[in-house]
Amino acid sequence: IEVRPGMVSKDSQGKLKCTPIYSRIVSLKAEQNDLQFAVPGGLIGVGTTMDPTLTRADRLVGQVLGAVGALPEVFVELEVNFFLLRRLLGVRTQGNEKAGKVQKLQKGEVLMLNIGSMSTGGRVLAVKSDLAKLQLTAPVCTTEGEKIALSRRVDKHWRLIGWGQIQKGLAMDISK
Repeated sequence: IEVRPGMVSKDSQGKLKCTPIYSRIVSLKAEQNDLQFAVPGGLIGVGTTMDPTLTRADRLVGQVLGAVGALPEVFVELEVNFFLLRRLLGVRTQGNEKAGKVQKLQKGEVLMLNIGSMSTGGRVLAVKSDLAKLQLTAPVCTTEGEKIALSRRVDKHWRLIGWGQIQKGLAMDISK
C-alpha cells in the first residue's frame, strides 16, 4: 500500500517535498473480528508493517491510503468553484438583530478547508465571481471534482461560510 502525501518536509531551498509511505497490510479488524477483506461502510482497523512513530500524535489524519500507483495527485494550490452561505451559522445575535451576513472572500485572507477528512489552511490568492485560487498550508491528496467545506475565523471560532468543488490544482512532484 501507499500513504499520500506521506512525510512532508522542506528541502534546502525551502520548497515542500512529499515522500509517500510504503507499507504492507498484515491484518484487518472491525471491533474484535478479524476480517478477510474490507467493504465500504463502518470503521476498519488496518494493521500494517509501518513504524508506529509515523502514526503518533494523529500525524496521518487526513492522509489517503491505497494501492501503490492508484492514488490521486497531491496538490499545494487549488482552483475552487465556491458557493457562500447567506448567513453565518451558530453565531449569537443581540435581540431581534438578524444573523451576520457572510462577507465575500478577500484576497490574502486565510480560510480553513475541509477536504475529505483533512483540515488545512488555505490563503486566498485570487477571487473571480464564483472561482477562487487557494494556496494550501499543507499538501493534500485529492481529486478534481471533490467537494470541500470553507470556514472562516469569526470571534475566535471557525464558522462554516460555504462549500465548493475543486476545478483544478497545482500538483506537486512526489519523490519515490
